[in-house]
Amino acid sequence: MNTFLRLRFLFLALIILGFQSFSPFVFAEETSDENIVTKSPQFPETSTYKLQIGDSIVVTVEGYPEYTKDRVPIPVQPDGYISYPLIGLIKATDVTVSELEAQMQRVFSKKLPSARVFVTLMQPKRHILVFGAVDQRPRGNMHIFETGQVYLMHALAAAGINYELADLTKITVWRDGKVFKTVNFEEHVETGGIDIPLKDYDIVIIPSIYAQRRIRVIGAVITPGFYPITNEQIPANQALKLAGGSRSDFADLKKAEIITDAGNTPVDLTSQDVIAMLAPGDTLYVPLAEAKISVVGAVDKPSQYVITEPILLRDAVAMAGGLDEEKANPKKCILTRADGTQEELDFNLVQSEVYLHPNDQLRILERTRIDWRVLSFAASLTNLVVSVWLRYR
Repeated sequence: MNTFLRLRFLFLALIILGFQSFSPFVFAEETSDENIVTKSPQFPETSTYKLQIGDSIVVTVEGYPEYTKDRVPIPVQPDGYISYPLIGLIKATDVTVSELEAQMQRVFSKKLPSARVFVTLMQPKRHILVFGAVDQRPRGNMHIFETGQVYLMHALAAAGINYELADLTKITVWRDGKVFKTVNFEEHVETGGIDIPLKDYDIVIIPSIYAQRRIRVIGAVITPGFYPITNEQIPANQALKLAGGSRSDFADLKKAEIITDAGNTPVDLTSQDVIAMLAPGDTLYVPLAEAKISVVGAVDKPSQYVITEPILLRDAVAMAGGLDEEKANPKKCILTRADGTQEELDFNLVQSEVYLHPNDQLRILERTRIDWRVLSFAASLTNLVVSVWLRYR
């Protein structure tokens, strides 16, 4: 196999697999260590068969063994040409073996009048990648067909469509990095449409019905995103579970909504009997609750603050304008949790390790300050009392 073709085909397959990754495909795989080989009932008639990229030929030049290539097949290159001694490049695609033989004979006759050229077509192999909603095989999903021409129905039959999973209305054939054809399999069979010829290294994708059965969950949930569903509808509380559940104190489950093309429907997800349902294409929205924390004491702006997720101790203090440098004692912080428990913290040591959650309160204590005026007055009063006592003792 030509190295360039192999690398380009592998790269294209990886890109398409990335595009389809959200769908629960079942990939066709090989049944042995070798690629699946599907033999055609008849080898193509060489008198009418036109050469394609990937075909191989052997050439015999009678009387000139140095120009004979009957041991090593010559492949038709990706550009449609073959390269041959004394001839150079010659176009080989879309011509029959006899026509190619005649072209080569004309060139040789000009340089070697007595030469007789014979061209033989090696039995061609077509590499077709079929994946998506097809029967599962132990290894791989490449199918190699020993036939001159492979048609779409031939490839689908070899891969084995999983009719329970397959969306037969949108089978696509990829060629040269883009969609070459989209086929409605059911209509194609019913109308007896002309089968589609495939080229070497074409990719056939059979999408899954689950790609069409998706709901979306957004808002205050653990993992917002799209989720495939197996049924026509799904309860709202089950949709919430698909997204990993709500974000505890940050979700207002009583005010959730189901968003459809027809409008929004309120739903209380705290109810034990949730009857609201989502169909494919619907969205479940879980709004954020108004979660607040309190930061008080020796900070510039003591108050309550709204948070949308647990917040670090240092960030909570920053929301309150930072520590009051004149009053704050950073070694004395009291954190009161929503359940009433308290802990004393050293702001300088734990500011990057402690989180505040909704309804928590952080109090920054003030430093102990000495009022020298009070001390001076107390000292004066003490001296006066002592003096009076000594005089009238």
